[in-house]
Amino acid sequence: GEPMGFISPVVAAKYGVPGDVVLVGGTTDSNAAFFAAAGARPEYGTAVTSLGSTLAMKQLSKTFVEDASRGVYSHRFPRFGDENDADEGEEAWLIGGASKVGCAVLRQEGFTNEALSELSAQIDPESDSPLSYYPLIKKGERFPAADSSKEPILDPKPDDRKDYLHAILQGIGDVERDGFRILGELGATPERPTVVLSCGGGAKNDMWIAMRERRLREICNEGQNVVVKRALNTEASYGAALLAAASFE
Repeated sequence: GEPMGFISPVVAAKYGVPGDVVLVGGTTDSNAAFFAAAGARPEYGTAVTSLGSTLAMKQLSKTFVEDASRGVYSHRFPRFGDENDADEGEEAWLIGGASKVGCAVLRQEGFTNEALSELSAQIDPESDSPLSYYPLIKKGERFPAADSSKEPILDPKPDDRKDYLHAILQGIGDVERDGFRILGELGATPERPTVVLSCGGGAKNDMWIAMRERRLREICNEGQNVVVKRALNTEASYGAALLAAASFE
């Protein structure tokens, strides 16, 4: 997010942009996606969960957290503001990890978009599935515990496809819940996320958002709360633009 200099005259001429364009330090695509979802000035405790083919989680923390044995890492997060902003100059970290569970298992198990929509509408997000799955598509996990021998658990399979989907979605949600619990145990500040913004294909499922919110509330202490909702913006290019623009506000 820091200005690095002006654009090269050669590059400016090639692309037809002004020669006084300032180049600003960027970030990774996943971090840029966090900016897109949460904005350039999120509150501590803001988290983003990506529900794509795999599950990735990031939370804004006041403290550095890292544990390779659990697949947890941290990136420094810039705090923008004016001289009257208490957050400016404070240390901030984007902490998280990426599991190998995710929506890829739904395709592996033959769920079409139409089936996912129809069956999800029949699931009560306030009810628990009696099945305990760990929905990997193949052996090996990296977060919330790095375990190359971790095996998928997708048995027993119920006869009803609705019940099967319920158990899979619950299993993915439980990995998310355990991931945030681990971040708290390792020293995340705040200990639990206050809001979880959801992106990726799985974020389109309102029932699953409600289910995940209920599961995350299980790890909240008395008086704490967490809200799970769909992110309005998720494009990394938009997040990179927000990062650059915040440097000049």
